Amino acid sequence: MCDHEHHPQFSKSPQRFRMRFGSSLEHGQAHAQDHTQWSRRDFMTSMGLAAAGGAMMLSGAPVRAFGHTPLLAHLRNLETDRVLVLIQLAGGNDGLNNVVPITNDLYYQARPQIAIPGNQTIAIPGQSDLAFHPSFDALTPIYGDGNMALLQNVGYPDPHLSHFDSTDVWLTASNSDEILATGWVGRYLSDEFPDFDQEPTDYPLAVQMGGTSSLLFQGPATNMGMSLASPELFQRIAEEGILYTVEGLPDTTFGKEIEFVRTVANDSFIYAEAVQTSSETGENKVAYPEGNPLAANLEIVARLIKGRLGARIYHVSINGFDTHANQGGMNGQHANLLRNLAEAVKAFLDDLEVDGWSENVMIATFSEFGRRVNQNGSGGTDHGTAAPMFLFGNGIEGGLYGNLPNLSDLDETGNLKYEIDFRTVYATMLQDWFGLASPPVVSVLGGAFDTIGFVSDPVTPTAIEEEAVPESFTLHQNYPNPFNPTTNITYTLAHTERVTLRIYDAQGRLVQTLVNGTQPAGSHAITFDAGHLASGSYFYRLHTAAGVQTRQMTLVR
Repeated sequence: MCDHEHHPQFSKSPQRFRMRFGSSLEHGQAHAQDHTQWSRRDFMTSMGLAAAGGAMMLSGAPVRAFGHTPLLAHLRNLETDRVLVLIQLAGGNDGLNNVVPITNDLYYQARPQIAIPGNQTIAIPGQSDLAFHPSFDALTPIYGDGNMALLQNVGYPDPHLSHFDSTDVWLTASNSDEILATGWVGRYLSDEFPDFDQEPTDYPLAVQMGGTSSLLFQGPATNMGMSLASPELFQRIAEEGILYTVEGLPDTTFGKEIEFVRTVANDSFIYAEAVQTSSETGENKVAYPEGNPLAANLEIVARLIKGRLGARIYHVSINGFDTHANQGGMNGQHANLLRNLAEAVKAFLDDLEVDGWSENVMIATFSEFGRRVNQNGSGGTDHGTAAPMFLFGNGIEGGLYGNLPNLSDLDETGNLKYEIDFRTVYATMLQDWFGLASPPVVSVLGGAFDTIGFVSDPVTPTAIEEEAVPESFTLHQNYPNPFNPTTNITYTLAHTERVTLRIYDAQGRLVQTLVNGTQPAGSHAITFDAGHLASGSYFYRLHTAAGVQTRQMTLVR
């Protein structure tokens, strides 16, 4: 049975939805080749070590880089202990078999073998047309208590059906026509703090638990996320205070090289003591389901939260949602995944409740896409588009957000049309949950997005708004960088004033004037199109009455 993730590629032409040969299970050996590429990517990062700029780094970068950022500094300085836990349903969750449209005949006609019978589903309080898959029964009381929100038809315009591309869109908050090479968090970190030679904090402000280094934390030059790749690695740190043992290695050239790499990793991981202390202080008060990888990771996250590690954002994953074949309806692969998700989240919430943390922790699920409406010839579903998101916690304004999936008005590929842009969910998390003011939210997401009212007690961002305005002006590092052929240049003005923004080549010759006039106080973003220029280094210079700032950028063709 096919149990790996798939990554079809698409043409960028108007026919871009036509899948490349090899993207579907029926394509045989070409499909297997797709798996080879995906597996190699996993292998190269699974050790927690990645090559970047010719150096070996833990999770792609010295972890100290994650300590100093305006975004996370805002979060740390808030008068709140609020935490966000992101659960990635990797592979593409079948939303229609998760939240079942039990009164829609088109659903049952499209899925004669794998549809969930209406009389076998779990009722959603207050809903007559929708019901949960029976494997979600552990979460039904949470929804009934008003501590679970269901966001329907979440997606984005002109969606990708490739695992790689769509996952990257979600992690970078990109538009689908130009996927950025930087994560929406990592981009902001690097823009504001391009130099990481400052003294780091003595505890991490964000953690990925399980899996490998995430694009979510990728900046223009390096990955800035702290990653605990497995429960075993966490346990080693908790007990020994180091990542990797250097004892018992063979007395050979290979053994000495491994010792060197492990020593560098241990020295780079400056948060080992903080993780060890937090793990000793925090205590799990409930039993987590055994044989459930997501539960094992959430058990550690709960321990770190209750041990007051200080991290504001956690990222965990559960794999296997790419159900092309033998998906099953009531039982099978998808049912088991949903059961693992529901039982893991339920145990996690119960554990937080014991020590009074449930008011301060928001859990949110996301997947790169949903599945196609019609089942395929292998008893599964192929790559789709819009899908539901689930939010949990006592700070959630529970209930249903969005409309029923419209199965009679599909897009040109036979997939659902999205209703809620996923970036509006991110904007709500940043603004209402953490209390970030509008300027940093716009900077993180690359544009202004409306918010949704799923936070029951939004934080007032007054203090942060005052903090967000600099004394004079700030010119940020462009993103993406390197770029081809366009990049975004952002800057912030403290006062309404006349500004000029000009581009120069490496010889100091004027290339283009992007801005020449009076602009109001606040954040500004300009897109620079270098399609007519040759590869090389260029400079952009912002001139105001308060002075001049210049930054370098690189065009690579």
